[in-house]
Amino acid sequence: MSPTPISKAINPKRTGISKSLVTATALCNRKGWFSEHIRQADGSRLPWIVPERVLFGSALDEAILFIAYNVRENLRWTKADAVAEGMLAVLGKKHEPGIDFAIFETQLRTAIDLFEIDVLGLGAEGGAPIVDFHGAYLQGLDGESMRIGDLVGTPDFVISGKTRESGRTLILDLKASARAKSARDLRSAELAFYAWLWATHTGGELPDVGYLTFARTAKPRYQLLTGPADPGHLFLAEEYVKTTRAVVARSRQEDVGFNPAFCGGCEWRKPNAEVGFEGCSIGLLVSDESREEA
Repeated sequence: MSPTPISKAINPKRTGISKSLVTATALCNRKGWFSEHIRQADGSRLPWIVPERVLFGSALDEAILFIAYNVRENLRWTKADAVAEGMLAVLGKKHEPGIDFAIFETQLRTAIDLFEIDVLGLGAEGGAPIVDFHGAYLQGLDGESMRIGDLVGTPDFVISGKTRESGRTLILDLKASARAKSARDLRSAELAFYAWLWATHTGGELPDVGYLTFARTAKPRYQLLTGPADPGHLFLAEEYVKTTRAVVARSRQEDVGFNPAFCGGCEWRKPNAEVGFEGCSIGLLVSDESREEA
């Protein structure tokens, strides 16, 4: 087993306009505002009790990072080691009750089995790899985030254009999801933001962008969806950043817009006595109404 020296850990005290902050604000302005303004006494972001889907995504991220590193370095690895890395990554994390970790681990093992065959093209059923990790950057720039002023982002993979038919660098994000992605997702806030960061970092190179999605459906599979970034991505990124700056500049949550469509699963809807947070005034109302209807 070859441990991965590249860490996925993000400094909880990190400040600036990050990909996570931009995407949170794009979903709901108040979600973004809370992410920046409600912190622990030492400046750290709040720890959350995570749902199963988030926990599984964390385990998959670590397992695939482990494989990608060993593939890149031409080192020996096993699927059992990859599963162990993924399970270790979620050990001790606070999570919602009722998770069956035997099923959880079995599903993670399935994801690794399919990654070996469908993505790397290994095994008896394998073909050509659909992603070549040789020469790639992993977890940003091998553990370092891309920074342009106060803008910061850490894509899962930066795939070298030398390994791709198009010759273009590919900014690739790994997802575990209940559904496959569609073409409209290629203009998501996070991919636009990553395209802008890379173009600025490289002095103008427009990359390809995309998602490698493990679809947790009745018949699980990997989907690779990519496309070229264009000036539209850069414009979207600038607009998302402009909106995010305007939102976090507000001093009160009441001065920030909201999107009640996301209240049901939002971590900010409930009070947090440890930091003196009374909960989102909108989320509390929407949650109450949901319970009454149920």
